[in-house]
Amino acid sequence: MKKIIAVLMILFVAGFAFAAGQQDAGSASGEASFSGNYAFGGSTTVEPIIRAAAEAFAEMYPSVKISYDAPGSSAGVKGPLEGTYSIGAASRSLKPEEVEAGALATAIAKDGVAVVVNKGSVPMDDIKLEDVIAIYAGEITNWSQIGGPDAEIVVFNRDEASGTRSCFNDATVKTQKKSFTETAAIVTSNGDMVAKVGSTPYAIGYCGFGYLGKDAGTKSVTVSMVEPTVANVLNGSFPIQRDLILITKGPAPAGSLEEAFINYILSDEGQEIVEEEKFIPMN
Repeated sequence: MKKIIAVLMILFVAGFAFAAGQQDAGSASGEASFSGNYAFGGSTTVEPIIRAAAEAFAEMYPSVKISYDAPGSSAGVKGPLEGTYSIGAASRSLKPEEVEAGALATAIAKDGVAVVVNKGSVPMDDIKLEDVIAIYAGEITNWSQIGGPDAEIVVFNRDEASGTRSCFNDATVKTQKKSFTETAAIVTSNGDMVAKVGSTPYAIGYCGFGYLGKDAGTKSVTVSMVEPTVANVLNGSFPIQRDLILITKGPAPAGSLEEAFINYILSDEGQEIVEEEKFIPMN
């Protein structure tokens, strides 16, 4: 019986090391090496950055496999706190109660949230910020009310777990102490948003800058005559913007893969990946 218990304990320890990943003692040069599986997850907005960075990171550490699950920013905060992910990702700021629970944010990129419309049916190129707010509050329901065609506005919104929704809410309806209309159709990702807006006549939606141009039927509009550009995010003139963050439960342990991965994304090479994915580097 003692032998059986000993074997089971060995198998348990080996299995845990495989699931969580492990840091080796290091090479002769003193640099750490890593191996094993690591689970990251969270924001759909941040997903392209993490996947591209994980692929490049794996070239440096071939024994490492990083998976990324994208159920939304709320999961990206809860995951590290509950032990589901060793690194989470979010496209919104942390809430006070999340910080109190131990969530620690590291900003890795900046992003704007652009207003998009159906290209074939909405001829407008600019929508005033106050009109965007009124549309999403359900007060303006026909394009003719703001100089467009006589057609009902089809409003698309994100699900409540979305960091992009939270950012858009904070910069629009919440500023006027209003709430989102309950008649909006709900989509669960930036990619789904641009696809639905692009295929639905008279539709309006919003997405992170990294998703602009990914659907031929969707076009971005200026907001109160301010273009959704990197320069206008950096100079503060574009009204809907946010930091993209990685989350750990407290500081990433010194010498850990999590620390190394975060440092990699903040490096010059990592910030080039941010730019290649059409987001805005921190440096």
